[in-house]
Amino acid sequence: MADITDTYYNGGARIGYGAQFLVGQGDGSPETFTAVPDINTITFGDMTTWVVDVTHLRSPGRHREKKGTLRDSGAITLAGNYVPTHGMHLQAGSQSDGVEAGYSLLALWRNVTECNFQIFIPDVPITDGSSPGETGTTLPIRGVVTKYQVGALTLDGKQDFTCEITPLHDYSGDWA
Repeated sequence: MADITDTYYNGGARIGYGAQFLVGQGDGSPETFTAVPDINTITFGDMTTWVVDVTHLRSPGRHREKKGTLRDSGAITLAGNYVPTHGMHLQAGSQSDGVEAGYSLLALWRNVTECNFQIFIPDVPITDGSSPGETGTTLPIRGVVTKYQVGALTLDGKQDFTCEITPLHDYSGDWA
């Protein structure tokens, strides 16, 4: 986008419709990825930079001095409808759902397994009711499931789940 200073223009916001969160199945090269079903939200973790205080007794202007150090990426949170019969939520997985044994969200959490994940974000928001496009950005993430929580059973509400995947390496360089 060109410089928009003093310009009126249409907004370019993106919606999440058509996005997918996929789990690597550890089956070699090329690795197969299987989508987590019924995801409602994918929330990116905070991206932070640590700062250290380097102030000394002769710091200029009687002001603290600081220096940026290392960056970090917080956990990516998935929230969705809990589908207890889908292989992604079964300890053993399910071949019919494309989930290898040991590569369901529950198994990855229980075994503290490092895994490849992907977030697929379609190029164009879908506004006409058609299917999402096949082109988009795929963010590769190497991480570990650090939280897996099945939601409450209630009288009149659906049961949900949340899951957190903590990235083990920087993935920000893969953003478009």
